[in-house]
Order: sequence, then C-alpha cells, then structure tokens
Amino acid sequence: MASIINSISFKNFFNYYGDYFETRYDFEEGVNIIVADNGAGKSKFFNAFLWLFYDQILDSDDKIKKGIKDIAVKIISDKAKNETPIGDSIETGIQIEYSNGRFKYQITKSFTATRISESITSFDSWQITINDVEVNRTDHVLPKYTPVYDADEKSSIIKQLIRPDLRQYSFFQGEEVDSIIDFSKKSSIEEAVRTLTDISNYEELVALTRDFKEKAEKDLNKQTKSNSDHNERLDKAIKFKQDEEGKLAIENIKLGEFEKLYDDAEHEKNDLEQNFSNAEKRNELDTKIKEKNRKYTEVGNEYNTFLDSINNRFFDGNFSWISLGFDSVLDDFQSKIQKFRDIHYEKKALLNINNDPNKHFHFLPVNSPDSVSLKSMIDHEHCYVCNRPAPAGSEEYDFIVRLKNRPVEIKNETEYVKNNLDSFFSDLQINAQPFYNKISNIDDSILQTREKETALNDRLTKLKKELKSLKDQRKDILISGSNGEDSLTIINRYKGAIRRIADSSNQIERLKDNIKRLKTNIHNTEKEIQSLRPSNIPEGYLLNYEICSDLADATENAKDRVFDNMVSLLEKYANEHFHSLIKYNDLAGGILKFEKSPSGSILFNYMDSKGNVVHGSSEGFQRMKKFSVVMAVISANTAKYNYPLLADAPISAFGEGFTEGFFEATGNVFPQSIVLVKDLYKGNDKMKINDLGKKLLKDPLVKTMYVNQVTEGVEQVDLITTKIN
Repeated sequence: MASIINSISFKNFFNYYGDYFETRYDFEEGVNIIVADNGAGKSKFFNAFLWLFYDQILDSDDKIKKGIKDIAVKIISDKAKNETPIGDSIETGIQIEYSNGRFKYQITKSFTATRISESITSFDSWQITINDVEVNRTDHVLPKYTPVYDADEKSSIIKQLIRPDLRQYSFFQGEEVDSIIDFSKKSSIEEAVRTLTDISNYEELVALTRDFKEKAEKDLNKQTKSNSDHNERLDKAIKFKQDEEGKLAIENIKLGEFEKLYDDAEHEKNDLEQNFSNAEKRNELDTKIKEKNRKYTEVGNEYNTFLDSINNRFFDGNFSWISLGFDSVLDDFQSKIQKFRDIHYEKKALLNINNDPNKHFHFLPVNSPDSVSLKSMIDHEHCYVCNRPAPAGSEEYDFIVRLKNRPVEIKNETEYVKNNLDSFFSDLQINAQPFYNKISNIDDSILQTREKETALNDRLTKLKKELKSLKDQRKDILISGSNGEDSLTIINRYKGAIRRIADSSNQIERLKDNIKRLKTNIHNTEKEIQSLRPSNIPEGYLLNYEICSDLADATENAKDRVFDNMVSLLEKYANEHFHSLIKYNDLAGGILKFEKSPSGSILFNYMDSKGNVVHGSSEGFQRMKKFSVVMAVISANTAKYNYPLLADAPISAFGEGFTEGFFEATGNVFPQSIVLVKDLYKGNDKMKINDLGKKLLKDPLVKTMYVNQVTEGVEQVDLITTKIN
C-alpha cells in the first residue's frame, strides 16, 4: 500500500505558535491544498519535511539550507520566545503521522531551547539541545502507539514515507522543478532509469559475464597450447586477437573521454542558454524574424517573377525590345518600296501603251497619282503631273496634300503583274507599326527595367542583411547578460562550447567506426581460432568458453534494450501527462521528444506537429514540461507508485488553465498530494480563496483545503499563523 500522510502538527515552529494539538493539519488520500498568502507559513510548512528527511531548514534570509542546530533560534516562534523568561526552556518541534499498509507511524523531531539572556533573537541568548527522534508505531486494530527504540529502524521508518531515491520527483519547491532532471547530463536520465528499473543488476551481470568470458578464453588458450603441436598460424591468430582487443580497450577509453567532453560542452552550452536568456526579448525577436521572413519571401517572389518576365519584353508591343538597332530599317523599307512601286507602275504603264499605242506616255500612271507618288511630290515640293514647283504653303502644295488624303475608291483593275505584292507590303508595314513606333523609347525602357531589377535586388539584399542581423541578435541574446563575466567572454564560451560539441561529435563518430571495425576483426579472428583449435582439447573448455561468450553478449544486449525501452516509456508517459497538464490552456501543446546525442546522453526537445523545435515557450509551459517528465518517472515505475507528492509553490508560474490541469493530473498520478500555494488566495473574499479555488473545492479529487492567515497589524513577536478549513 501507499504511504499516506494522515497529519502534520507543529509546536512553536516559526509562525505556528502553540502545542501540537493546536496546529494540526489532517489529510486524506487524493489532493490536499494549503492556500497561504506571502508570510502566512507556506514555506515554513515545507521546512517541516526538510527537517524530517534531511535535518535541515531553508533559511529564508539567504535561501541556503542549514543544519537545525545552526538555525535553531530562527526556527522558534518569536511569540513563544518572547513569552519565555530567562532561565526557562521552550520546546520546538514537528510531528508527522502516516500510514503504510497495516501500520501507522508517528514521528516527532524536536529540540529544547533554554533562554540565558535578554535578547530573544540573538543566538547567544539561547542554549540549544537537540532531542532524540521519537518514532511510535501502531496498527489499525490496536490504535495505541508503542515506541520504536532501534535507531536503524527509526531511520527506515522515516525513509519509507518517501524513498530517498524518489524524493527528487516527489518532494520539491516550485523553482526546484527545473533542476529535477537535467537532460543535458547523461547521468541525469541514467539516474531516472536506474530508479525505475533494475538496470544496475544488468550492469553487474555484464561485468560478471565479461569476466567469465575472459577467464574461459584464457583457460581455453592454455589448453590449446598444451594439447597441440606448435601451430604458427594459430599462435598468430591468437596474438592478433589479443592485439585487437588491446586496441579496442584503448579506443573505448578514448570514446569515454570524448563522450565526457561532449556532455560537458553540451551542459555548458545549455547552462549559458538557461542562465542568460531573455525570454521576452527572444519572443520579440522571433516576431520580427517571422515578419522579416514574410517580407523577404514576398520580395523574393516579386524579384523572380520580374526576372521571368524580362524575356517577354522582346516580343511585347508595349516594349518591342526586339526592334532595338533597327532605326534605319524604316527608311530602307520606304526607299525600297518606292523603288518597287516605281517599277511596278512602269510595267503597268507599258501594259497600257501596248494595249493602246495611241495613248500619250507620261511619267505618272493612269488613275494616279497614287499615295506614294503624292508623298514624293510633297517631299520634293514639285508636281510631276504638270512638271512645276509646288513649294510648301502654296495652293499647289496644299492641293497635293488634300489629294493624298482623299478617299480611295476601290476599282477592279486588270492584273498587269504575275504576283501583286502591294497588299503584302502594306500589311507588313501595318503589323510592324507597334514595333517601329517604340524604337525611340527602347533605350529608356531597358534602363528603367535595369533600375527596377537593381532596386528589387538591393531591397532583397537589405532584407537578407536585416534578417541575418535579427537572427544574430537572437543567437547572441541567448548568452547575453553578466554573472561576473563580460558579454564577450560569455559569447566566446558559448561559441567555444558549440565548437567542442562539433569536434567531440566527429571524434565520437570516428571512434565508433574504429570500435565497430575492431569488433568485426575480433569476431572473424575468433572464428579462425575456432577452426584452428586441435580436436583433442577437452570438450568442457570449449563449451565453457562458448557459453560464457554467449552470456556476455546477451547481457550486454539486454542492458541496452532495458535502457532504451525505459527511455521510450518515459517519452510515452511524458507526452500523455503533458497534454493532461495543459488541456485547460488555450494554446495547443507540442510533442516532447527524447533523442540520443552522439555521446549517448538523452536530449529533451519540445517539437511542434511538423517536427520543428519550439523555442520561446512561456515559463508556465517550461514548468509543465518538467512536471510531465516527473510524472512520467512516477508512471513508468514498474510497481505502483506508493509515495505522496509534497510541493511548495509548484504553480507559481502558471495561469488559471495550467493550475486546474496541474491539480487534476497530480490527482490521477500520485496516491496523495499536499500542495502549498498562494495563487488561490484572495484576501478580500469571505472564504479567502478566488473563483478557481472555489471550483477546485468542489472537485472530487480535492479532499481537503486549508487557508492559512496571519493576524493583521501585529509585530513579529506577536505573529502567529491560524488556519481555516
């Protein structure tokens, strides 16, 4: 059965003034909550269990744990000290009752203080005597307590309330959650796995079977030499194997050294991130980086689309770049088409003369002048019809212009050439018009296009630099700050740790390859030695070696399998508890991932649904991740977890959703929890608790709820803590 704390009582312990029966808190299985505002005895309550387990008290003045005798005067209630005359004595103590199976235990730790001078706060004014621990036991049938006298048995009874190796997961203050399991340290996850499994037994078996194998091999080799003629090939094989095993041992030592270097560098890097990071600044930079990435992508797409469109400008009539360099083509075309028409009309005139020789021949053809001839007359300011000048501005010149612009009548004419290309050249001239009209603007168009391309490229380069600058700021801010070191030193340490991680990783990979190669050589050589051994060796030696060899391999594989399976189980339970803890929060949770580093340590990552590492989570989310792992340690235990949770201010960084999820999850994991909080306190409420506290009070998982309060407006010597339940 689980260890269940039935009650805790105080006697003149800090603010808890009075005898044990006056300051008794009774608890049940399930969730028990003690609500207290600052100064109302919350941390003092937690100190009682520190005294019980470790004979220490956390000094609130300097946040350092100290031995009872060193801090005894501070522990005594100031009101009790003030009421004790010089020469009289006062007792201070704690009394805890808990059940475990058929027995119920009562543990009392106390000391006696005798006042020897006037000042009540001076250590020199009191003589302290530490009393023996009192342990009483009874069963549930006969409830009368009987004392336990044996010191070892007393110690065992205290330990079984919460097993020492599980206390880090079951007994802590809120800020200690972050250091419960440090996944940057290989020893941390190994400690959790050792706590949950019998892997230490496997390690002992591995060492034992390896020793058996070595001894069996020595015996077999000795028999081989004594029962066979000299076999040079066999001797060489045995020697080669021994040499390879020597090399393997050296490589394994080197591997261990580089794994330690990797772990140390990883731990230093993580320490720098954790100690000097500024979450608010990181979040601000992350937002800026996201927006800058969006703009960079947008401008990049615009730039690529613009580049893709440049080729179209050669054939687009709005740009007509294909016409570049064709400035003289228009004049050439006009000259040649004029020549074509001259010859054309000459042929037409000759045809008319041949058909009617009496007709008078003249320069212009019949039904002329045509538009080209009129254009020529206008250009030369001369009328070829009457062969006289027609200067610009004259009546003759204006008449020729009007004649050129006259409507054209369509007449059916006799074909006088085999192929009349007049319409072809006219269409060519019309179709080319959009291009030759743009020729004069092409240079400007190309220049403007180049300027736009340069502007987009410059903008893209600027955004890229700004983005890099923001990312560099984010990287640097992870290690900004000072703790006796300047920023440059911290940055160099961080970068140095990164380099050592990379270098160690490369060395580890190389050594693993070497080790794999050496093991292959040894395995193949063992086969060769086996084939070369003489047949007259006693069968028992060979059989003993084979059995020991198989056992060594099997136990090694079993140890690795147990470790890997437990890590997988921890990951499974951690994710289940994480989503239970955050289910009342508006934000969607990610995925907790355990991954092996090159050194074999376990990296603890927080991923989104697409496998990206999530950064910048709030302190509440960070705390929830740690709690989920703590609960995973509890759930992954091969036997049912039989110990209570004792926690001081574990939800100090939580919002309302996280707080509600925390109490629900702990109620389902721990057989009993006693949680000290101030976040549910509301001084101006009649019940002294807020709305969430009232909601939790109705939760069937919550069995008891106490509210601590102190008398308002009194001095320290009159300060006492009272409770409402």
